[in-house]
Amino acid sequence: MKQIDCRGLPCPQPVINTKNALDEIKEGEEVLVLVDNEAAVKNVSRFAEAQGHAISVTAKDGFWELKITKGAKTASISPDISCGTQEPVCIALTSKTMGKGDETLGKILLRAFIKTLKEVSPRPQVIVCYNEGVFLALEDSELLPDLKDLEKQGVEILVCGTCLDYYKVKDRLGVGQISNMFDILQKLVSSKVVKP
Repeated sequence: MKQIDCRGLPCPQPVINTKNALDEIKEGEEVLVLVDNEAAVKNVSRFAEAQGHAISVTAKDGFWELKITKGAKTASISPDISCGTQEPVCIALTSKTMGKGDETLGKILLRAFIKTLKEVSPRPQVIVCYNEGVFLALEDSELLPDLKDLEKQGVEILVCGTCLDYYKVKDRLGVGQISNMFDILQKLVSSKVVKP
């Protein structure tokens, strides 16, 4: 049985690690996931059940063991499914944080959002960075490795040239291509836009 230790990992890493471990095994095989908080127990359990896997949870001294048996994904047809083509997704990064409120929390949430983008399917087609969002694409950004990974996976990254000029940081661009408002607007109006 494969075992992964997710104790001490921030959300959503236990779910991501569990997904990756399940991807590596065959139907009927098991993964033992170790977590140290109730939120991780609930998140991993919900993920496993949603994917059609069997799960049992055992509380230990200061942590939990989640035994997941990989099941076959069962496809069910939802009455609201459309047979048309799926609308492309565009992520609009306009700030150094996610949402309004505490700046430190907003940075933590945005970091988790970007890291999780690498694991979702389907991936967004494009990420546009404008206003303060351009700082996320700079050489010294802590999110640079994750954005580079997304770019390698085929996600187009457009960075507003006017914004880079305004903040005087054009020479520090570390990922993506310098773009203009026409191209950015084309992506926004032709996609389902997600703005964290």
